[in-house]
Amino acid sequence: MRKYSHNHLLFLHDFSIPFDNNISERDLRKAKNRQKMAGGFRKESGHKMYCSIMTIVETLKKRNMGLIENIRKLFIGTPAIFYPV
Repeated sequence: MRKYSHNHLLFLHDFSIPFDNNISERDLRKAKNRQKMAGGFRKESGHKMYCSIMTIVETLKKRNMGLIENIRKLFIGTPAIFYPV
């Protein structure tokens, strides 16, 4: 712990770094709550569809992209999430 104390406490010096590492846990919590509320997914296909949709929605949110506009693009066949070349 002493050897890497600067890395462990970096959030004290650089405020752009979050003090926790729970981003993935927060994202998984939505799926877990959905599973508990509805009593679980009835079929594997429903679970896969839910995860695919939430992946797109959460990625758009994290990139601060317009949610409705980009989902509309997906329905007309235009890629909404792309990496500029």
